[in-house]
Amino acid sequence: MKIYDQIKQVLEGREGDIITAGDLKHQLQLLHGTKPGSVIPSDFCYNRFNAGITFTKHLFEYLTKSTYKYLGENVTYTGLIYHKSKSTQEEVVIGEWRDGVKTIYPSEMQDNDTISADQIKHLYEEYIRVLRFELHVLSCQPTELRHLIGRIGELYCAMMTNGHLARETNQHGFDVVSQGRMISVKTTAQQSNGFIVFNKNTFEKFDDVFVVHYRDDDFHILYYGSKTPVEEIARTYKNTYEVDLGQLKKLNSGKDYSSLVSTI
Repeated sequence: MKIYDQIKQVLEGREGDIITAGDLKHQLQLLHGTKPGSVIPSDFCYNRFNAGITFTKHLFEYLTKSTYKYLGENVTYTGLIYHKSKSTQEEVVIGEWRDGVKTIYPSEMQDNDTISADQIKHLYEEYIRVLRFELHVLSCQPTELRHLIGRIGELYCAMMTNGHLARETNQHGFDVVSQGRMISVKTTAQQSNGFIVFNKNTFEKFDDVFVVHYRDDDFHILYYGSKTPVEEIARTYKNTYEVDLGQLKKLNSGKDYSSLVSTI
């Protein structure tokens, strides 16, 4: 019996369980005498491609190097497909699943910049679920979840502007690219009398500013437009620009973002 079939036999009825690689190898050795070194669960993942395999047999969702979620065969999986290049040790997105349909991108598109609009929405939904758990189950304050809320803001901006995430976050001073324009995204959960900060050294690297305010259990677009008006109302502190949220609201006065929201 092939290892793939051994795994299906051992894990029958355990769809949805998180499996450790060590436990799986131990069970196969006990039941079939399979050498542990021959069992490579990552070869049978929906969301991970290993060099040298046909990538036609899928059973798991890769979580970490030692943990996998057992899904079973032919599920309606939605998610990105990752591959780590031996030459660079960098993970890149080489394809995606949409409701059980697999797409491998052409080689020239195999980069994190190629995440589709469908996958951006899927990631947004996943991050929102984590946020709600942190807020309402673990009782964290929004201001304690700056990184999480910041990432959601970037995904929100990408959805609203039909853009894509920057390949390397913050390295070039922008977070989203839409229609050839570089957008710096700022997401805050501060009170309305707070302020946001821009790095003066990278301010020239982007074209537009997208500011998201998390309040009342929702994300609100506080400002979206050219960086020029934002720079004009900013105060300088060392190597940063500080912009009051109240002043941004004034810039926002009269702007209607409902057409953006309707595109989700």
